[in-house]
Amino acid sequence: MPEIPEAMMQEITAKLCGEERLKFTIALDHAIQKKFQLYQQGIERYQQHSYQREVPETTVSWSLGSACLREINPEVARNNSALGYPIFVIPSLVNRYYILDLIEKNSFLRWLGKEGWRPFVMDWGAPGETEKEFGLENYICEYLVPALRHIKKKTGRPPIVLGYCMGGTLSVALAELCQEDICSMVLMASPWDFHNGSEAGQDLASDRFEEIRVRQQGAWLSSLLPIIDAQGEMPHQILQALFASLDLTLSLRKFSTFTRFKENSDEERRFVALEDWLNDGVCLTAKVSKECFEGWYSENTPEKGNWHIDGKRINPANLNIPNLSIISSRDRIVPSASSYALAKKLSKSSVLDTPLGHIGMVVSRGAQSKIWTPLSSWMKQNVT
Repeated sequence: MPEIPEAMMQEITAKLCGEERLKFTIALDHAIQKKFQLYQQGIERYQQHSYQREVPETTVSWSLGSACLREINPEVARNNSALGYPIFVIPSLVNRYYILDLIEKNSFLRWLGKEGWRPFVMDWGAPGETEKEFGLENYICEYLVPALRHIKKKTGRPPIVLGYCMGGTLSVALAELCQEDICSMVLMASPWDFHNGSEAGQDLASDRFEEIRVRQQGAWLSSLLPIIDAQGEMPHQILQALFASLDLTLSLRKFSTFTRFKENSDEERRFVALEDWLNDGVCLTAKVSKECFEGWYSENTPEKGNWHIDGKRINPANLNIPNLSIISSRDRIVPSASSYALAKKLSKSSVLDTPLGHIGMVVSRGAQSKIWTPLSSWMKQNVT
């Protein structure tokens, strides 16, 4: 950082003393009040908005417990004898699946259908009585494996598996168990090395800071375990707070910006739809929460080769299917280094780098040209 000239420093110091200091304090106070009022206006406008999510119905192709497999654009399958190639889309357990089918004009899944694919998406629902004692192994072996085989049987083809966020991590385990039933795999913003949030090229001091940050994060997450034990689950409100803590000024910025959107515009509707999705959280079972906090975040079991599902050590190097990793350089939820660690372990691996954020890659205005179209092109080259 360039040094500030001494004369300039003296001028700044003088302005912050005496009468000038009072003027500065008053001006700062007014600026803060104006920002906060704008923020409040944005929240009130969102709360009073009449938007209700309305998208064409999906067909439930398979279900078990609280989960179901939804087929997107089933009318295409009914009206077209040359059915598109199946894609098994696996979202995170943390949020609702419909971030991938947000609104009809901005739906990743429906865009895939229009491009000639046949997407199926796992709708996890909210954990009910059936899933009360579920851990990651239950979700993978009892839900993902049967759903995958259902798609293969129904379509007569081994599907492409597309995992988003945590769904990508689960997809790797699914592929380890059922590689022969999968054509190829796409991993969008999928974490693997939970102790690597640093970027290439950082100095030793930065690496040391990152190590301390990861340890503190692990300790903080572990401190939530008594709450999980008492509640019997991880409340979605705490999960929301965890995500919000990654960018403490995001709420202020986005609701202030929302006040400038034109009424009844597509931009306004997209904002409200996205906020509704963010507020429509689901809890995690106690066992899944502990496996993620203690196993993934604290012990880094996937990266260290200590994550086991159905008696198998999950090792990405064992997978011999074409795979594409979509990795964001601006992802606050899944740092790019965490995803690159997985891509490096996979054979037949391709990488698509993007400046779009974690959510932006599936809902932003630039997602179709920067992510969806090249993704579709890659899949066309890797179908059997």
